[in-house]
Amino acid sequence: MPTITTTRRKTTTDPINPPSEVMLSSADARRLGYEPAALAYTRLFRTANGTVRGAPVTIPDVAIGPIHLKNVEASVNEHETEGSLLGMSFLGRLSGYQVSGDTLTLRQ
Repeated sequence: MPTITTTRRKTTTDPINPPSEVMLSSADARRLGYEPAALAYTRLFRTANGTVRGAPVTIPDVAIGPIHLKNVEASVNEHETEGSLLGMSFLGRLSGYQVSGDTLTLRQ
């Protein structure tokens, strides 16, 4: 079985190749109080499905079970998606995480 290693998120100002972030769907962005049509889609992300644009936002509070993080950097996807995605802007702030099968274990 292959091993995938990742490093903690690095800060960069490069809008063409930003680090992995939480990526919000338009619907989730609206639930958080952001109006997608009013956002500036200045970031480009290269994905398996091609390049997509994202609008940078900061989520004031993210809670998953007992884990709470404040001021998490994210982007709103320019296109409608079925859901939002966790990225290293969240995962990199944890003490650790592990994926085993279909289970993601988070440690703060």
